[in-house]
Amino acid sequence: MFGKKKDAPIRVMHYEGIDAFASDYPCTLEVKDDKVVITRIKPETVVTLPLSRISSFSAMEEPRFMERYHGEAKRTDKGTSKYYLVIQYDKGMIALWGTAMEYGKFLDLQKKVLPETPATIEL
Repeated sequence: MFGKKKDAPIRVMHYEGIDAFASDYPCTLEVKDDKVVITRIKPETVVTLPLSRISSFSAMEEPRFMERYHGEAKRTDKGTSKYYLVIQYDKGMIALWGTAMEYGKFLDLQKKVLPETPATIEL
């Protein structure tokens, strides 16, 4: 009852990056142990990606995402702002979107999930 609160999955919409998922399809995203788990809702399909293969999480507003990845800073929302989470990994990227309610969770992933850059880097 008073134990550690379990992080609930983040409800998101898949935008691009997973060929088996349609664009704007509802999913959940969660970090479990050493992997990211993305689950498509009805029919359920689970995609797992080890954290060791992920180079970055980037949270951004829709115009910035569209400009960076599609060449034009446009909005596709119809009254509700969209916020994107881009997961860069060794073989490409996955883009998911949510509303302002999920944006804070996207920022938390960006800050907390991957190991911090060491103070000294040897090249």
